[in-house]
Amino acid sequence: MKQVYGYIRVSDVKQKEGTSLIEQKRIIKEFAEKNKLNIIHIYEENKTAAKKGRPLFEKMMQNLKDYKADGVIIHKIDRSARNLHDWANIGDLIDMNIDVFFAHESLNLNERSGRLSADIQAVMASDYIRNLRQETIKGMYGRLKQGYYPWEAPIGYNDNGKGKIKTINHEQADLIQQLFNLYVQGEYNAKALSKKMEALGLKNKRNKRVCKNGILRILKNPFYIGLIKIKGKTYRGNHTPIIDPRVFKQAQLKIEGRLTSKGMIHNYLFRKKIRCELCNYIMSGEMQKGCVYYRCATKGCPTKSIREDLVEHHVKNILKTISLSDKEIQTLKEVHTESKNDWVNTQENIAQGITLKIGQLESKEQKLIDMYLEDVIDKNRYNKQRAKILLELQENKAKKNQLSSSKDQILEEIDNFLELCKSPINIYNSGIVEEKRELLEIVTSNLTANQRKLSFTMVSPYRELAFRDTLSSSAPERDGQRILYGKIVYSDKNTSSVVPKPMNKEQIKLFYKFLCGCASTLEKINSAKDYYALQTDDPNA
Repeated sequence: MKQVYGYIRVSDVKQKEGTSLIEQKRIIKEFAEKNKLNIIHIYEENKTAAKKGRPLFEKMMQNLKDYKADGVIIHKIDRSARNLHDWANIGDLIDMNIDVFFAHESLNLNERSGRLSADIQAVMASDYIRNLRQETIKGMYGRLKQGYYPWEAPIGYNDNGKGKIKTINHEQADLIQQLFNLYVQGEYNAKALSKKMEALGLKNKRNKRVCKNGILRILKNPFYIGLIKIKGKTYRGNHTPIIDPRVFKQAQLKIEGRLTSKGMIHNYLFRKKIRCELCNYIMSGEMQKGCVYYRCATKGCPTKSIREDLVEHHVKNILKTISLSDKEIQTLKEVHTESKNDWVNTQENIAQGITLKIGQLESKEQKLIDMYLEDVIDKNRYNKQRAKILLELQENKAKKNQLSSSKDQILEEIDNFLELCKSPINIYNSGIVEEKRELLEIVTSNLTANQRKLSFTMVSPYRELAFRDTLSSSAPERDGQRILYGKIVYSDKNTSSVVPKPMNKEQIKLFYKFLCGCASTLEKINSAKDYYALQTDDPNA
């Protein structure tokens, strides 16, 4: 009597818990009795045959090739292989005169006709699973486009069954918010956060500590701001966000900074901040005789080098232009108080600005789609740009949704903006290198050098603040050192900043209206608030 193995397989847990496994085993045993075969071991596997990598199947195949049994009984051809690689291995067994029986099919694999029939069935099984995989993927992406996440919910959310929206687990969600805030504040790295969050009670799905990589996965996951990102594609989710998009963006910048700073030898104050205006290349920093110089590496370029202390001198001149006098601060606060008392009109101004921005972003997204469909841009660039647009859309929609219930927050943000502009030089002087770089990013968008001249391009609302005397109907008074609206040029260290004339009450009202009505301004106010909070013990001072 021949000694054979039995092999049965189910594709998922439901089949394992049901009758499929028992039925396969019964049919195999009946086949063995009928054909006088002795089953010495039955391999039971709970793995799909669509892919390679079934450990029990591979172990059985190796034992058969070592002639530890005379053959194997399998329920059906599709239970043995739904990929052609595994079917080729079974063909090798047959060529080695090892018996392969299929209890459900009466095929003699030692004959040409039987082998051909089995090959055809194996190819059909392979095509079936390939089509099934494609349909499954199509279904999953269909759900993603509808805003549903078809996999296990991340930490902070509850699963509610297939086709259902993930709901917030409020206990975990509070811990996730703490995690993001602690990371953004810069007191903890991912490794330290893992231990900290364990102490606070955050656990993963297996009820264990969230490791360092798990912390980073949480911090990078846009699911927490209402977006779903799968294989480079971003979708809008139907679930409720638990993290402010601005906090999420700050976390990404911190992660990016940690990654890009690896291997960095010198952390100069204006590293990668100054661009040569003539050849458009970033100027590199180097230490010479105790001073830091930024040089243009282009051969023959008239822009040779510029000293760091000179650049910093001009940065302080820039900060003087956005510094408000005590009288301006007092008048702005009076206007601000009036605005608090007339919140409805202020709210309308802000809402209009945000709605305009949302419309522009949606239009931008549609143009991007059109460019992709017309092969103007490649897939990678399309996915990257669309993800960026969707993130900004979420930020602005979050602002609009919070507008009616966030009166105090918005007014407080304006308060902090005014505090920042009250003493920007003191804040700059008290900051460390990273904080000085951050303040420079908030105030300016472009810093260029042209031989010995240094040019600053301002961003809103600081541009309007630096040129606030142009808010009047009369022409601005300048001594020639400024050119173009929003661009300030300094030629040497002896060139001092021209501080704009103080605004009168009408100009202050006009500036305040601009401050409240522009959605992008609110984003800059938020940045100013964050920076100011880092510089003071009491952010509400």
